[in-house]
Amino acid sequence: MTGAAVLLLTACSKAPEQGKYIPKSAALVLSVNSKQVQQKLVTEGISVDKLFEAVQKKDTASGFAKAMKDMENSGVDLQGDVSIALVPGDGGIKSYISGVAKLKDAAKFEAFLKEKTQKEIKSGSDFKYVVDGESLIGFDKGTIISLFAFNPNKFEGNGFTMDTTAAPAAPQGIAGDEKGWVETLNGLFHLKADESVGTIESFKNVQKEKGDVTFWMSSEQIYAFNPSSAAGMAAMFTTNIKKITAGSYQTVAVFFENGKIKANSTGYSGKELQEIMNKYPSQKVNLSMLETYPSENILGYALMNFDLRMVGDIIKLIGMDGLANMSLAQAGITLDDILKAFSGEIVLVSSDFSVVKKASPFDSSFKVTQPQLKYIFNMKVGDKAAFEKVMNSPMIGQMFTKQGEEYLPKQPLGESTAVSINNKNIMVGSDAALLADYKAGKSKAKLEDALLSKAKGNVLSAYLNVEKLVNNLPAEEMKLPDSVLNDIKGLLKDFNVISEPYSGKTQRSTIELNFKNENQNTLAQLITFSKKMFAYYEAQKKEDLGAAGATAVAIDSVAVATPTK
Repeated sequence: MTGAAVLLLTACSKAPEQGKYIPKSAALVLSVNSKQVQQKLVTEGISVDKLFEAVQKKDTASGFAKAMKDMENSGVDLQGDVSIALVPGDGGIKSYISGVAKLKDAAKFEAFLKEKTQKEIKSGSDFKYVVDGESLIGFDKGTIISLFAFNPNKFEGNGFTMDTTAAPAAPQGIAGDEKGWVETLNGLFHLKADESVGTIESFKNVQKEKGDVTFWMSSEQIYAFNPSSAAGMAAMFTTNIKKITAGSYQTVAVFFENGKIKANSTGYSGKELQEIMNKYPSQKVNLSMLETYPSENILGYALMNFDLRMVGDIIKLIGMDGLANMSLAQAGITLDDILKAFSGEIVLVSSDFSVVKKASPFDSSFKVTQPQLKYIFNMKVGDKAAFEKVMNSPMIGQMFTKQGEEYLPKQPLGESTAVSINNKNIMVGSDAALLADYKAGKSKAKLEDALLSKAKGNVLSAYLNVEKLVNNLPAEEMKLPDSVLNDIKGLLKDFNVISEPYSGKTQRSTIELNFKNENQNTLAQLITFSKKMFAYYEAQKKEDLGAAGATAVAIDSVAVATPTK
């Protein structure tokens, strides 16, 4: 509880001194900029004190709520920096999660730990520490480092357990190996500059963006976390999997702005991947595939363009092409045939979302609630000769009959699916009329110019109108009071993603979640919304408990009143 409170209350900051206490071997690092976040909340009239008060009012008997309140006077620097990192051990053994926070008063923090944990405060080389269950909390004059043992091969929750049989032995818990874990803690307190994540270019770059929240991931170290997983199974066939992950990173900087949450994401490719990506230059999306969709009520779309041969080169790089070709041999085709047959120019558009009541297919007298959605999927054909070879292969050919230029399915697909396949496009639609209108290309989709402008010149663009989606959900099905339903419907507007062309080493994407209220900071809106939902949940829980109690009393009364024979 104490360790969680430390992380929760200081989770408003960025990585301390650019990752000084985080090793290069980290797989993930989450950082939050305390000063920026708190300033945005204070501007909207939300302070840490008010959040504490809100929690206290909910349940004054809550030990966790009291611990959070006590943290104000614990010596922790609530304005300071904090980071949370996931660090793999050797072959998955002794992996851990670390939390790093700043201290204002070490003496106060020591007293706080002693009171809350009721454990002995021990001394390390130039720091102190306490073992509290499966957490190890260490501190010196200005820094707190918490460690939590993490077994990547076993996940438990809600009654579900996954334990890979080929996994290495489970890491020994902190309480069972205190000396070893204290050595790990000592190493973190004394990391040399070139041993820390702060010297990695991608990490430094995302910190420079000064996001309210930043996220950094090393693909290579993620693979190192659990080599017995799916990626590890691939390693049984080849050791070249590391060529894909080496030097590859993903970063995200998140900004809470008025009316929107914006995230800038950057993917960094290692040497091998760079060569493949540069071999197949980025192709910009074809807007006409979207613009000719015949609807004024578009719910969302995904539009992309990339050379599928890139996928083939990646499969060959890791040495899996032989296995893929063995699987395809019985169909009379090769991996290259498939990759050449399609261009990677793809669009998926949906519209006219609604929820209706229909007669059940099993019992016409019974009504069922079903969502309805119109859609078109369209993929351009690449090399026509390769496409013909794939379509005429024993595996695919038995499913279609060719009439003129069209390939017609031999089996009926049902009233909710229509297809059109020829040597130009593969199209699938929700109904024949919509597909015919789309193919005719005489109609034009009703889209905001800003959306088309964002999509233009990029390799990927995706959009979802959250407002339309939520507004079309029937109130009676959601079973919520109008006040709560209005809060839900009044929160979000839409969601948009774009990915820019590959730059030669990196690829940058932008993600935007737009809120309906454009005049208030989105973090404040989320906190206010969460408080309302929590209040509703608590009231509903009390009402349900009250109803259950009344029912029990009624049953007891009947039992008492019933005469016995």
